[in-house]
Amino acid sequence: MRERLEYGATKFLIWLSRSLPIAWVYRVFEGLGTLIYYIDGKRRQLTIVNLQKAGLDPKLAKQSYKEIAKTAAEILLIYTGRFDFSKIRGMYQPKTDKPKIFITAHFGNWEALAHFLAQKGYPMAVVGREGNNKLIEKNITRPFRQMYGNELIYKEGAIKQLVRRLKEGRHVGLLIDQKAGNDGIETTFFGRPCKTVPTVAMLAKRFDVEVVPIFLVRTPDGFRIIQKDFSCKGCDEHQFTQKLNDILEEVIRKHPEQWFWMHNRWKMG
Repeated sequence: MRERLEYGATKFLIWLSRSLPIAWVYRVFEGLGTLIYYIDGKRRQLTIVNLQKAGLDPKLAKQSYKEIAKTAAEILLIYTGRFDFSKIRGMYQPKTDKPKIFITAHFGNWEALAHFLAQKGYPMAVVGREGNNKLIEKNITRPFRQMYGNELIYKEGAIKQLVRRLKEGRHVGLLIDQKAGNDGIETTFFGRPCKTVPTVAMLAKRFDVEVVPIFLVRTPDGFRIIQKDFSCKGCDEHQFTQKLNDILEEVIRKHPEQWFWMHNRWKMG
């Protein structure tokens, strides 16, 4: 019953995003984001604590909820064909013709970034967690993530699949900004200990690839591509992974309200 109710609610939001003027879609979702900020005390407190751990103003918490709400609105606008990709300024600048490992974070609009790159000639195999609601996953999430030519790979057994794609000379995309648990190695993020998956380092050492830290930041008049140079010759897995964390931190510090602070990033277990 719960699964069908959640699916029905999601279908209703899709209908709203298809029917309302785009400006209203944003207002509705920002209102929902603000409502969740006030009613979900546990997650709100985690957001505030995380901002404090990073040495940032905890007053950014409410705005971060609004930014995530905007991202959700934009995801549905992409799904319904109403998202304006022409408002994205900038473009990925390849350094080589090697297969790419695109690295990003839950920052700005990471889903729009993957679709944009696919449209511009860089379709990739993206790794994502399989949703708990099978109806939403099968009928909405999976088709959405693959609608512009990307391929969705679930985290379970992802390494084997990624190795195969790179052997075929294809591109892959990874988000590495969430806690890694037992699969991670000890690193730091905003000066605090955390665990990060070493997947990128492992793959980059095994294959001749181009590692591309890339982000899509929301701006007052649209979006902007942020691409960072990356090179770590002679680095071990820890040094390689730490350098990627440092790049993520650098980008997030410039636009802290656009990162997903609701996640327990510094949980070590």
